[in-house]
Amino acid sequence: MLVIGTSCVVYPAAELPLIAKRKGATIIEINREDTMISHIADYKLRGKAGEIMSKLLEEIKNPP
Repeated sequence: MLVIGTSCVVYPAAELPLIAKRKGATIIEINREDTMISHIADYKLRGKAGEIMSKLLEEIKNPP
């Protein structure tokens, strides 16, 4: 599950990553700083969401 640019404090949406993790999902958090779900994230990518997503999409389009 991609969790992008959120503070993860507004419910019920903030509970979605927790539910997904309990069901076995891989959590990828993209944010400028740690959030309430950072401790469960499998991958933490720090920076501006738009910049990180652009880089990820470029890698997907043009793998090494």
